Amino acid sequence: MSRPLPPMLSVPEKKTAAAELFRDRHFFNSPVFTDLRDARASVSAPNPQTQPPSSSRALLLRYHRLLSSARDDPCAFDDNLAFTWHDAFRPNLKHTSASLRFEKAAVVFNVGAASSRIAAAVDRAAEGGVKEACGEFQRAAGAFRAVGQMMEGGEGTVDMSPEAAAMLERLMLAQAQECCFERALAAGTSPAACSKVARQAALYYEEAYAALVIPPLQNHFERSWLSHVQLKAAQFNAEACYRYAIELHDKMEIGEEIARLQFGINAVVDAKRTARGAPASLYDSVSRLEQDMNQNLEKAVNENNRIYLMRIPAAKLLSPLPSASLVRSASKSEVLDAKAETGL
Repeated sequence: MSRPLPPMLSVPEKKTAAAELFRDRHFFNSPVFTDLRDARASVSAPNPQTQPPSSSRALLLRYHRLLSSARDDPCAFDDNLAFTWHDAFRPNLKHTSASLRFEKAAVVFNVGAASSRIAAAVDRAAEGGVKEACGEFQRAAGAFRAVGQMMEGGEGTVDMSPEAAAMLERLMLAQAQECCFERALAAGTSPAACSKVARQAALYYEEAYAALVIPPLQNHFERSWLSHVQLKAAQFNAEACYRYAIELHDKMEIGEEIARLQFGINAVVDAKRTARGAPASLYDSVSRLEQDMNQNLEKAVNENNRIYLMRIPAAKLLSPLPSASLVRSASKSEVLDAKAETGL
């Protein structure tokens, strides 16, 4: 049965206040510093979410490039320089710093956020859509990984902490891996291989969820985010069981097939009971999967009762399903590739 493609999460961009960059007005006559000043102003939009994400990313990349090229000039920056950035998830919280590292980390964060918005908006059902979304999610993952490295030992809002950066990287990798799963299904890949891809997506989602429910991220994100990630983890654990069970059925290993299907169904049922606030389309996708699994389970149980009479192993005796990661976080150079400035 064909099921609708579930929605993806995107990260909101951080807001920033205007900043005076130079102490000597003489430098405003220099084209380089004029460009830098204008580039800083362009990323200070009151509501960056209203801009097309490709345009927003292009402006951010241009500013980062200009900022990096000017950072070594001894006369360039104001002694009282102060950059203020708001938390992406709790805009009422903000942090001000004179650190250029902090400024660049915030810019890279927004590059990742814009990339996630681009990816989430892609029509994955269209030709080439899954590949495009997968690439953008990997770029977003690389951006958040870079933020974590840049902010290690530094101060800032929670969204830029190493813990948040690691969680966002894992979430973006989970969504990229999910794209790989969709592509594998569309290509008619074997159930066993699809199971491995699904299992890895579940592992990435589980890692993201585990970080969301402990300090410092606990209670920082909206409940809908937690429910979304929790439900996706259950969905892809169930998908892994479902695809693996198809392979078991073909091998007439009916006892384990039944156990795997029961395990996957229970994971979905438990998540649906506790996850509140996720998109209705995600609940629908998960419910359709549950329906497909129940149909296969009913068939397997009937066949086992009539023909095979195999023992059903307990869930705790099942070995972990194999996994295969098909994604990686983009390198910092890939994240900051100037080619994306063409989005202007």
